[in-house]
Amino acid sequence: MRTSPSKGSLRFFHSVDHAENFPVASVLLPRDIRSKVMTIYGFARFADDLADEGSWTVGQRLAFLKELSNMLAGSDAGPWLKAAELADKANALCKDWRMQGLDQQANMTSEMQLMLAAFTWDARGFWPETAEQFDCYCRGSAASVGRMLLALHQIEGAACLQASDAICTALQRINMLQDCAIDAKRGRIYVPACELRAMGYQAEDWFRFCAAGQLPDPVRQWVRLSARAQSEQLRLNQHLAAALPLRLALELRAIIAAAASIARALSRSPDPVMDRPRIGKALRGTGAFRLLRDWIFGLSSDA
Repeated sequence: MRTSPSKGSLRFFHSVDHAENFPVASVLLPRDIRSKVMTIYGFARFADDLADEGSWTVGQRLAFLKELSNMLAGSDAGPWLKAAELADKANALCKDWRMQGLDQQANMTSEMQLMLAAFTWDARGFWPETAEQFDCYCRGSAASVGRMLLALHQIEGAACLQASDAICTALQRINMLQDCAIDAKRGRIYVPACELRAMGYQAEDWFRFCAAGQLPDPVRQWVRLSARAQSEQLRLNQHLAAALPLRLALELRAIIAAAASIARALSRSPDPVMDRPRIGKALRGTGAFRLLRDWIFGLSSDA
């Protein structure tokens, strides 16, 4: 989830140098793992920016990501990154990856490669045809993060991986429902095409709705139902925390509680495009108490 702690609030997170002030490497994590998480985030953030920030063409973005993938596998910076004066940054990130020993940990580099592949979909202007195709995208763009965190803590097992994938996918879907208007401005739609057509709309309709700042009733209802469905996925898979070390479990429970707060705001919002749900607004009134309760006791069936 993308959140930005307000000034003066308790800072549970170390942020990195980026406009989003994305919270990473919570102080709840052990120091040695925290530094590795910051390295993973720095690499992923750079790659994500190559995919959808700046004024580069689609071809340039794909070339950047291909060269970055090659560098992760051991190659030198390629001509496209050099021409864009991005080679030094890419070299520094790859060096840090190796210094943290991430290249020596099982599956760590392959998970990051999956994430880079997902970012190429973004660079092309991704629009999933089906929910299954979106799940495939989320496997690289979101579930890889959970799998890397489990690997850092040496946690294995099919049940843990399955729960982690489900949680990360739900987090990704909630984030994309929250940011649907922002993504539309970048030419991206994360509503599966088959579901949009079932409501009687096409891609140009979606862009028109977002540009106008208002969704029609069927789409608003779809957003509400989708948010509730993702919250339920979080509830059904929150048992993963019981298999984790205490500090990571507290971290995961906090993330789930915050995501559930956004999902509730989405499910109650008259229009998420007109009024984008934010964590600060979601915590007004009884929202803060509800988040604290969810963090301590877990999500209930009415989450």
